[in-house]
Amino acid sequence: MTRLSVPGRLLLLVAAGYAAGSITSFVLFESSSTGAVLFLPAGVTLSALVLTERRRWPWILATAALVEVAIDRTQGIGPIAAWGFALANTAEPLVGATLLRRFAPDLDLGRRRDLGIFLLCGVLAGPFVGGLIGSLTIHWSQGPPVLDGLLPFWAGDGLGVLTVAGAVLTWRLDRGHPDTPSQVRRTVLLLATVGVTVAVFWPVVVPLAYLTIPWLFWLAVRYGVAVVTEAGLVVAVTANVMTVVGRGPWAPLHDSPRMEAALLQLFIAVAVLGAWLLAVEIAERERARAMSRQEAATRRRVEALQQVTAGLATAATTEAIAEVLVRSGIGLLADSGAVGVIVGDSARLRVWTTSGPALTDLSLDDRSPLATAARRHAPVRAWSPAALAVPARAAGTTFGALEFRFADDGAIDSDVITMSRTLAELMAPALHRARLYEEEREAAHQLQRSFLPVVPDELPGAQFAGCYRPADQHHDIGGDWYGAFPLPGDRVGFAVGDVVGHDLRAAAAMGRLHSALSVLAATPHDGPAAVLDALDRASSTIPGAGLTTIGYAEYDPATGRLCYASAGHPPPLLVTDHRPRWLDDGRSRPLGAASGPRSEALAVVPPGSMLLWYSDGLVERRDADLDDGLLRLSSVASRLDGEDPQTWCDAVMHELTGGQRLHDDVVLICLRLRAPASDRTVPPTVVSPDGDGARSARLRLPDLAPRSSRR
Repeated sequence: MTRLSVPGRLLLLVAAGYAAGSITSFVLFESSSTGAVLFLPAGVTLSALVLTERRRWPWILATAALVEVAIDRTQGIGPIAAWGFALANTAEPLVGATLLRRFAPDLDLGRRRDLGIFLLCGVLAGPFVGGLIGSLTIHWSQGPPVLDGLLPFWAGDGLGVLTVAGAVLTWRLDRGHPDTPSQVRRTVLLLATVGVTVAVFWPVVVPLAYLTIPWLFWLAVRYGVAVVTEAGLVVAVTANVMTVVGRGPWAPLHDSPRMEAALLQLFIAVAVLGAWLLAVEIAERERARAMSRQEAATRRRVEALQQVTAGLATAATTEAIAEVLVRSGIGLLADSGAVGVIVGDSARLRVWTTSGPALTDLSLDDRSPLATAARRHAPVRAWSPAALAVPARAAGTTFGALEFRFADDGAIDSDVITMSRTLAELMAPALHRARLYEEEREAAHQLQRSFLPVVPDELPGAQFAGCYRPADQHHDIGGDWYGAFPLPGDRVGFAVGDVVGHDLRAAAAMGRLHSALSVLAATPHDGPAAVLDALDRASSTIPGAGLTTIGYAEYDPATGRLCYASAGHPPPLLVTDHRPRWLDDGRSRPLGAASGPRSEALAVVPPGSMLLWYSDGLVERRDADLDDGLLRLSSVASRLDGEDPQTWCDAVMHELTGGQRLHDDVVLICLRLRAPASDRTVPPTVVSPDGDGARSARLRLPDLAPRSSRR
């Protein structure tokens, strides 16, 4: 509630207002002969008490009492009666203000409940006490019955409180009606009210005075409570003046002044109060609609905030977090905006905006609100155009900032500030989590890169390309692997492996197996089967290596011989002139599961053939049979052209895994095997598992006859 605070000015205002109202009542309204009709000072004193602190009330009441006594004495009233009226006119506002302070401490006469309390306490209860004391004073000083003085006194003071206090309190406590006019227009409306009242009160015979009611109702509908109460005061004063000078429908009752006064004041009270109630009802309806809109907006904002929270909870990277905030967060509050994230330990911000791509060159020393908030670790507000920037802080660290921009310069209110801080509080821990995750992912990337082989640019008799895609896309780590390396005698060895699992443990096992295989392949051995047997023995000392599948082959470009062995791994695919063939011999069980020596197979490779070897993640799907996946691979490979192995790798990976969520790691290698010497005639050989010697046999390479071995 607004409080007047300067005692001297306050007392002067009370004295001036009280004196003006008293003199008006005596001179214009003939209160000395008709009783206290429209006693304006009653509203002055009550307004002063309601608008001030209790400790100033004694000064206000004393001022009113002294002015009352002084004016009464100038009007020829005796000292005892004058002090009696002073007591009446101080007890009355004291009772009314005390009751109002008790039942409506934050009085708002634009609300139905507060208006009812004002009418009961200020207009009825207080004036009744004043009227009772005043009528007793009149009875003791002049002799009329108490009831004869009570009703006029009560009516006059009540109307004074209704009009004067109503106008003052609604003007001082006006909450801002959407159509409240400027001061100039308000003055014009009040002057127009004077003119309308004079015009309709001028005829004596024709009852045009009632036309003030639609005028007041129009003001109530158009301009609200504050204007209608001010206009009501103007109507009350003007109507009383016109009646005193003999105009209006109540002029014929001039010989019965009490009847004339009673009917006039009743009419004014009904007209003013009716318009006031209409304005209050309209204000309540608008307030209810505004509250409903606000509740709906709040509900939508909460729902959107829940979506933002859910999005931030699932966003793992800085970019994903920024996209959630740009797409859904900033629009909750502002017309546009930006998200700024501090890049590592640097003094720069990476910025995402609602209207454009990411910017990566904004310095923290920039004067923009976004950079300033991140640099100062405190909110920053700009006025024209309106903008608000809030830092995102967590664990004592600033990770970035949010900037909200508004088309309306007055759009930044307490709700916007609170919601912006809420978004920043959600953003900060999400960025903290993302930074930890990205550091972990980078470490995993480095570890995985250290495990994957470094294939020489030149391999004897072969062009090589490899592709790797882990099931754990977040950490880019898994257990599948490949390798290619030169061997003694200008030969080349290559391998594809699949360790059970998709995590760091699987990657560690994969790295140790790959290293062991490289060492074993470089030492003298009898062939791929012997290498796998040795690797099988070594795998028992490697945690997580059990049931690993491996395909290993050695190629001799001088003879065109390809010797290969598979420990539980899917068969390689050889493509010659668009004809795919499965190399599905030389098979044995995975590491740790073999019961005897492993077998291997030998094939003479046609010139210019492309060999594809892969892990089961490329061809195996939960909703399809493995043979279907093998058929898809052979079909895709049969349609490919060109000699570049990398082109083949990319095409096969795109056709078989593009856009799909992987449930297993995927490895694919492609080797373009160079043409062997023209005089080679060595037949393929299959080495028997019993190891008693090699037996020569023509190797079967059936067209599109896949056979699978599941782990």
